[in-house]
Amino acid sequence: MATRAQGDRDVALNELAFRGISINATTNDASPTVYASDSGILFINKYAGTTTYTLPAVEDCAGKIFYFMSYVANNLVIAGASGDAVIVGGNTSAGIVGATVTLTGVIGGHGYIIGDGTNYYFFAGTGTWTYST
Repeated sequence: MATRAQGDRDVALNELAFRGISINATTNDASPTVYASDSGILFINKYAGTTTYTLPAVEDCAGKIFYFMSYVANNLVIAGASGDAVIVGGNTSAGIVGATVTLTGVIGGHGYIIGDGTNYYFFAGTGTWTYST
């Protein structure tokens, strides 16, 4: 195994900087689309019902990061684009792969997703997050 040199990385998170906030207001949209150019944006959900954010194609998202936060006690769902898996955890042999991750009605619940061009990786903050295939 080769030794890792300082600065070596598989995917550059060159857009990691926080770039702004997008608020989905109470009457906006139950199914917002997230675009690759939205990397670095915090999506705050205030919609008065279950909201499903659909991610862009993972191959367009190497080094992209998307933040999500719920302002209301409604479900917040993050879905991979058609056929794209979201890796949400796992054990020593494999990650748990799902099609969606869901925050179940928790005010202030948050999490973020990072893409590497092949997979999305989900990192839960606060709240109860579940996944489905």
